[in-house]
Amino acid sequence: MKLLISGLGGSLFPYLHDSLKVDYEIHYVDADSQLKFLYPNLNLHVSPLISDERYWPLIKALIEKFKIDFYIPLIDEEIVEAKRNIEGFRDVKVISPTANFSELCLNKFALMKKLKDAGISEVISYTGDQYRSELGFPIFIKPISGRGSRGIMKINNQEQLDAYYRLEGYTPSEVLIQPLLNGVEYTVGALTNNRNDLLSISSKRIIKKKGITQIAITENNLAIDLVVKKIVEELMPCGPFNVQLIMTPSGDIKIFEINPRFSTTTIMEIEGGADPFRAYLNYLDKDYRDMYKTPIENMYLHRRWDNIFYHA
Repeated sequence: MKLLISGLGGSLFPYLHDSLKVDYEIHYVDADSQLKFLYPNLNLHVSPLISDERYWPLIKALIEKFKIDFYIPLIDEEIVEAKRNIEGFRDVKVISPTANFSELCLNKFALMKKLKDAGISEVISYTGDQYRSELGFPIFIKPISGRGSRGIMKINNQEQLDAYYRLEGYTPSEVLIQPLLNGVEYTVGALTNNRNDLLSISSKRIIKKKGITQIAITENNLAIDLVVKKIVEELMPCGPFNVQLIMTPSGDIKIFEINPRFSTTTIMEIEGGADPFRAYLNYLDKDYRDMYKTPIENMYLHRRWDNIFYHA
């Protein structure tokens, strides 16, 4: 079976490759040509940026040339397009949620409204152009469409808010303003197959985070599981997704983001015995009626840096 995966430069690697290479022939696509020096033995295909009109013709050419069976998009900007226009090309399957679910998740304001209306989670949210200092300060601000930690900031006063728009370059209508949430942060991997059967839930309590999770521990949590099950029932993802949430001191669960893809902590699920990649492939177009799987508890992830030298 042959896989094509985008976003080789992410922190899933090289662990993910080492896990999958046993059973699959894997090809990668990334716009960073320097990655060939970090991973000289991988099947890396250098691509233009996703915004470039040449990107999708290249993906189709790679699928055709190497007879790819599954495409796994790990970059937010490509997920919707991949699901709508790559799924079915030369019979390839795209491992991602539905295009509708992905579109919803990638619009953070629309997602907050949907979660509230469905009775899943409520976080007070304003677009910047609608905000009239209802929350006071401090507040949390982030782009409505964006990924990672780009443009995310704690704002302590009006002067900082004014400076944010000038320095970050967003207009008020492009940002989401929310109260500062207090509690314990979790990142939760969830997997449904293409029939929306729930295959796994993997909760990780974050201990240290800077852009990406640096230290975390697996923790089975029934309250979180119930919220994830409601997301599956109400929003019908039909694929992998990752929930970012805060559990408040009173036990309320506040979802502030859902990523419609595998996350950087998916490697904890694999190491903990709840491998979502193989589970999805094993139950594609098949019914799953067993209890959803969870990784072993109290397993830590502690990311560290390596120093790598090369001559380009």
